[in-house]
Amino acid sequence: MAEYRAAQAHTDAGAPAPTPDRASGRLRAAAALAVLAALLLATVVGCAGHGGGDERVTIRFMQNKREVIDYFDEVIARFERENPDIHVVQDNNEAGFVPSLVRGSPPDVTTRGWAFASADIAKKDVFEDLSDLQAARLIDPRVQALVDEWGRHEQGATVALPFSLTAAGVIYNKDLFEQHGVEVPTTWSEFVAACENFKAAGVTPIYGTYKEPWTVAQGVFDYATGGVTDITDFFSAFEAGGSNPGPGAATFANTFAAALPVMDYLRTSVQPNAPSRGYPEGNVAFANGEAAMYLQGPWALTELAKANPDVRVGTFPLPVTDNPDDRRVRVNVDMAVSIPKGAAHPREARRFVEFLFRGDVINAYNADNAAFSTLADAPPQTDERIAELDPYVDAGRYYQGANTYLSPSTQALGHVQSYALDGDGPALLATLDEEWQRIARRNDYREIN
Repeated sequence: MAEYRAAQAHTDAGAPAPTPDRASGRLRAAAALAVLAALLLATVVGCAGHGGGDERVTIRFMQNKREVIDYFDEVIARFERENPDIHVVQDNNEAGFVPSLVRGSPPDVTTRGWAFASADIAKKDVFEDLSDLQAARLIDPRVQALVDEWGRHEQGATVALPFSLTAAGVIYNKDLFEQHGVEVPTTWSEFVAACENFKAAGVTPIYGTYKEPWTVAQGVFDYATGGVTDITDFFSAFEAGGSNPGPGAATFANTFAAALPVMDYLRTSVQPNAPSRGYPEGNVAFANGEAAMYLQGPWALTELAKANPDVRVGTFPLPVTDNPDDRRVRVNVDMAVSIPKGAAHPREARRFVEFLFRGDVINAYNADNAAFSTLADAPPQTDERIAELDPYVDAGRYYQGANTYLSPSTQALGHVQSYALDGDGPALLATLDEEWQRIARRNDYREIN
């Protein structure tokens, strides 16, 4: 019947009808050619899929630090060689993270600096629990506690794994210290003596950059308050008190008052034009020897080297009491890794996160970027510019800056800048109390309504 239909088709088309035997042979030949073509096509597609990545799962890695794009490109290349079934695309548009949540298309893996803003997002239950990962068991519990300080998910989930810890103190010019016979101070009295020594020699003790409020909060405010107060305990008690803390409760005024003499001395031990100088000017001036000390973190080190490749600097923790054992350093969780809920490829994302926390990856990143690894068995930081802080980080003698606990709604940075300009410390603390209570009352109102 098949041969007949083939012959009839040719006849209907007006062509001479083949015989049944000839038609059958042509059909067999056509079928063989079709099979061969299919095999060739499958081979080509298979080769294209293997060589061009068509068969790989693509995950998006949203990374928040533009200065390390090249570094993570190399990390991604290593990961892809070891995991040929996964392709990683690096995305540095951090501003697009929240919109991606709204659209329901979040990145598969994200990094963020972890403080008030990140914790506020996390409390909205947008991140996966990572506590079951091997990486979570490798992290120093004291460092993980810095993330958890900002509030954990209701079920106690681990929503972010700290990847990089930056430690900040007093950056000092080693040449100026040596030229004037000044030793690195270990107590507040020694620090004041060092400043007075520099003043007598015509050297500005501290370079101030009061034009930018965050620099005042980073140094003068955070260093002084963190040195005299247990910041974690203070804010835990403060949050628990809400808008009705009751008599005798901790306040900025009655807790941070002990830091005001330190703040006042730091504020006034700067060059006369500090109110008109910002961070860029400060980096250039300090790098060129215009002051002996600089209240900045390790993010400034690269800028100092750009301004003066020959500058020799170190960093020590600011002592604010006369007990050397009280010295601690200010830290930031500079980068924490999360997997958003709703990520397209959560299993592949977890494999990538496990890779990021491998010792040869995470330790190398922090060694190269003047930061500290978050692993419990991390090697010491040997960069001479920050090596003096390593014993404090290793011992867990650190605190997160007080200004990072404050909602942007408090306009805390502006208030701290005003203090740097007018020197009214009691007014600063009273204003912070008022701002805190205002926000607490607003939050209470929202919960009731």
